[in-house]
Amino acid sequence: TLGTCSAEPYYCSLAATYATDTSWFGVSHPSAPNYVSIVSGATQGVSSDCTPPSCGPFNVPSLGGQLTAAGIPWRAYMESMPAPCSSSGSSGLYAEKHNPFLYFNDVRAASNCDTVDVPYPGAAGLVSALTGPGAPDFVWITPNVANDMHNGSVSAGDAWLKANLAPVLASSWFAGANATVIVTMDENDAQSTPGGGQVPMVVISSSSQGVGVVTSHGNHFGTLRSIEEEFGLGLLGGAASSANGDVNSLFGGPK
Repeated sequence: TLGTCSAEPYYCSLAATYATDTSWFGVSHPSAPNYVSIVSGATQGVSSDCTPPSCGPFNVPSLGGQLTAAGIPWRAYMESMPAPCSSSGSSGLYAEKHNPFLYFNDVRAASNCDTVDVPYPGAAGLVSALTGPGAPDFVWITPNVANDMHNGSVSAGDAWLKANLAPVLASSWFAGANATVIVTMDENDAQSTPGGGQVPMVVISSSSQGVGVVTSHGNHFGTLRSIEEEFGLGLLGGAASSANGDVNSLFGGPK
């Protein structure tokens, strides 16, 4: 993606309008270790697409647990998930290997799991949640495997992104200038090294508008670092190293 742009015109338009880091990488292959890393700062020994109980759930801190402990409202939306906090490894187009929060007991075993790790409600439901009372401060969205360019085509994924993100960017939530959206991917199947290969990393905010190409090196640990810094959370694992990158300066809101 973000190559010739013939198959992903919407995603490319976001990259051109805001900021895209062209030196951002996954940390491993295949999917699961990247997802686990982006919310915990380490692969936790995951080296395949195993899901709990084959690997995990882990009794170590994760971003979800950090947010809950800090009293920060958050939500992880999973498209095609069969039920809130579902223990299903896969169900139809839902794949738990793309749901990193349920690899960790500070979310999976928490009393609020069925209110924070939930099925995606669609674009209208998302905008309603973001602009309504009790709106979450942090939101994660995983499309299903037909819409995330995994099993489906790049063009299908781009169409899904436009249908679901454009209403958010047109909403009062984004117009308030404090919001930030990151659109990225777990790994690059075409590159075995370094790490999980180069991945697209587009940061959308009032601060990143017009920035264009950024070449600072980073990876999923740096993404976690940027998010934890924004919410004043401790830096987990690889997020503690600035060598893994930091795009927090591109986030919306006062600095």
